[in-house]
Amino acid sequence: MKVIVKGGKRWKRLTVEIPPEVEGRLRKLANDYGFTLVDVLKILLKGDFLENREGIRREDVDELQRKVFSLERELYELEGKWSPLKFKAYYLALDNRNLSIQLAAIIAQNKRLRKKLGLPKRDYSEIEGKIHYYLSFDKSGGEPSSE
Repeated sequence: MKVIVKGGKRWKRLTVEIPPEVEGRLRKLANDYGFTLVDVLKILLKGDFLENREGIRREDVDELQRKVFSLERELYELEGKWSPLKFKAYYLALDNRNLSIQLAAIIAQNKRLRKKLGLPKRDYSEIEGKIHYYLSFDKSGGEPSSE
């Protein structure tokens, strides 16, 4: 088997001839641990292998792979539950913003009518604070800024 390694700026590529018996051992190793042959070669070339092989058992690797698989499945389930909630929250925020605009218009109209009719002014500061909260979206995430 011939392996060609392409490098960075120093050297363009390196060609290594691997004898068939070593290739067979590498393929067996890859099969035993659930890697591809390319992954095994990358690990060997980078030196990312464990020196103490005594503590590693196939059962341990299999158990870890089962745990990873179950955690991935749980992640996808949570993502499936979270996505619709995020979608609903976005549209609720848009609804709140539209209602705030309408409420601001109603308050302005109420102020004009009270002034025209000669009625005393009312304090709308609490409502105006909520209107300001729902209308001041920050640019980072689309949620109201906390002021």
